[in-house]
Amino acid sequence: MKCVYIDTSVVNINLFGTKKEPERYSIVMNFFNRLNSQEFEGLISLYTLQEIYAFCEDNFPLNYVRKVVKLSFQELLKSELQIIPLLKRSERLVHQRKFPISDLSDQPHAILAYLNGCDAIITYDDHFRDIGSIIKVFTPEEFLDILDNKLLQEI
Repeated sequence: MKCVYIDTSVVNINLFGTKKEPERYSIVMNFFNRLNSQEFEGLISLYTLQEIYAFCEDNFPLNYVRKVVKLSFQELLKSELQIIPLLKRSERLVHQRKFPISDLSDQPHAILAYLNGCDAIITYDDHFRDIGSIIKVFTPEEFLDILDNKLLQEI
């Protein structure tokens, strides 16, 4: 079974995209349905949970943030995702030069995907393409196309 790291840009559409990203939302829902049917393994990290919290702080009234975060985590944990820990300082130091990504806040995601044996990163953030020679990078649409065409062995 192939393993993919799912970036926060995809997770947030799953959780909050019905109105903000309706075109992508249906695709991401299909992606998560396929994950839940165990066609592939999906990982997120504790960084993702932290970024969901930050998204809620940026998009909801302050007096609703904690409640929305709690509901979001509950919804997310219903899926077949596996959660991996934060990077150890030593892991970050050893691997940071291997992942020259333009958005340094996403570097931990890339390192974790690599260290946890993921075959690809699923994201809507284009800057992950900076490291496409080290680990494959796909949008949910691209990955679903691979699944539909039975090309997983080529990843």
